[in-house]
Amino acid sequence: MNRRTLLKSATLLPLASVPDGLISSAPTARKRSVRFAYLGDTHITPDSKPMESVAKCFHHAQNHADKPAFILHGGDVIMDALAKDRADVQKQWDAWNSVVKASNSLPIEYCIGNHDIWGVDAAKSEPLYGKKWAIDQMKISGRYRSFDRNGWHFIILDSVQPKPDGNWYTGNIDAEQLEWLKQDLVKTGTKTPILLLSHIPIFSPTGFFSETNIKDGTWNIPAALVLSNTPELLKLFYQYPNIKTALSGHMHLLDRVDYNGVTYLCNGAVSGNWWKSEIYQQTKAGYALIDLYDDGTVERTYLQYS
Repeated sequence: MNRRTLLKSATLLPLASVPDGLISSAPTARKRSVRFAYLGDTHITPDSKPMESVAKCFHHAQNHADKPAFILHGGDVIMDALAKDRADVQKQWDAWNSVVKASNSLPIEYCIGNHDIWGVDAAKSEPLYGKKWAIDQMKISGRYRSFDRNGWHFIILDSVQPKPDGNWYTGNIDAEQLEWLKQDLVKTGTKTPILLLSHIPIFSPTGFFSETNIKDGTWNIPAALVLSNTPELLKLFYQYPNIKTALSGHMHLLDRVDYNGVTYLCNGAVSGNWWKSEIYQQTKAGYALIDLYDDGTVERTYLQYS
């Protein structure tokens, strides 16, 4: 076969599908370190539809032949604790724990979402005010933390902070947490691949999906949608080439941004359009399988469970 015939034959070969991951021009030998499932924005309530749907999502995630080792929950476990009374919030957490007990056998690592925080209408003197209730229900050591798994370093951030006036919230990594993050990165060094998880995106175009964010031709993206100190974080991440991916939820949308060697992935929502419909904007209700490799590459597969 001459060169011309070979090239002509090559054009007839079908194109293979590629995963939503980091693609290199030349294949290299690599080994998968770990697979986990990302579930986020479950927004559960005691009503039958959310409870049955979350259970179905758990079963779907666990029934793969190539099963995930654990679950990362990206936050907003319950529908809302911000403006609800104690009894209402308790019913939501009870609904979640009931579904987890009945339908899930995988370990869950949680990230706190804005709707998981008991606030606004609750008295600050309440022992469970703010993030304490969520931390207790999630059985986590604190609002931010890190751990190692299969050669990767995982950093879970608390991206939701109260506004100075005590109303609602803003998205940022507060000074105390930022100092801890810097020390954790120093301790980890520049070799071990790192994954970060925050509820509110660090870097995402999804803030441009709301028409209310543009006025007189000028975009105004609030810190409730993208962190207010993202520029500072990007400078910090640039010092660590082993920071490979940053996961988020909050927006109920699916996106990917590659910037300075970091892949930022916003991962849809189990609840879709807050249980009003299965699709929000152009993203259908679902969850993600995340594969991490020993060379620092990442692949995401977003799946519908219904």
